[in-house]
Amino acid sequence: MTGRRTSACALALVLAAGAGGLPSAPATATAPQVAVAPTDAPVGAPVTVTLTGWPTGTVQLEICGNQARRGALDCAAGAARQLYVADPQPLAARLTVAAPPVACPCVVRARTLAPDAAASVVGTAAIDVTDLTAPVAPAGPDRTGLRLTGLSVAPAERDWATVFALRGEIVIDVDLRNDGTAEVGAAQLSLLTGRPGRPTSVVEATDVAPLPAGRGTTVRIVVPVNGPLYGRYAVQGRLTTADPVGDADAVVFEVQTERYPWGWAALAGLLVVGLLVRQTVGWRRDHRSAS
Repeated sequence: MTGRRTSACALALVLAAGAGGLPSAPATATAPQVAVAPTDAPVGAPVTVTLTGWPTGTVQLEICGNQARRGALDCAAGAARQLYVADPQPLAARLTVAAPPVACPCVVRARTLAPDAAASVVGTAAIDVTDLTAPVAPAGPDRTGLRLTGLSVAPAERDWATVFALRGEIVIDVDLRNDGTAEVGAAQLSLLTGRPGRPTSVVEATDVAPLPAGRGTTVRIVVPVNGPLYGRYAVQGRLTTADPVGDADAVVFEVQTERYPWGWAALAGLLVVGLLVRQTVGWRRDHRSAS
């Protein structure tokens, strides 16, 4: 009876540890994105604009010429539409194509309506306004056009510290591109980490090397986590530059990941096997003595 109770307790221990011994779930990266369909339409036609990964709040949609290089000066602000974004999930809205004040190349521009214009998040998607007759935008000063093109979380290293959750860190690769006509100079990436919905731990800011016009780069960031890395985590990032990026001076993103170290579950499994072997050997010894 004692052996059975011991085995049952050991099995319960394995199940409890096994709940934390699952492999890490794939990370989900959220970066503000804009998509439009169809990608060509005449003035007055409806198009569908899809926003993905945008922060909660009001977002304004508008048709702009000149790739919105000069901000609101290139956009049909009078025909803009506003909608409320409740979460980062894709949100689709219909927008009527209006004639921008300047000629194409044209874009659908999405912009958060923040009290501080410098803190607005801006994104664009290309669209061809087929029957547009508008003057070419006057030449202006060169501008930066930094945008986020990708986010990924590197797999956890297979060493003793991570297998047993003795050390916590999340490695993120941030893909950036400068679509503007001027080099992006001094840039700094500030981060917050913590549980999803409440990241509060400040991570030391990372300096980003200057990015020439028309070039892309990948910035690898090692984000330390206070205490053992176990469960689900979120990392919020904000890349700020000395020169404005479109109508804003920052690129924002969020990435989430799950980590469940399996080392303790493996040890619990070995303990169960050892107890079962010991119980079997004891049972055989008792059986032989009785014979």
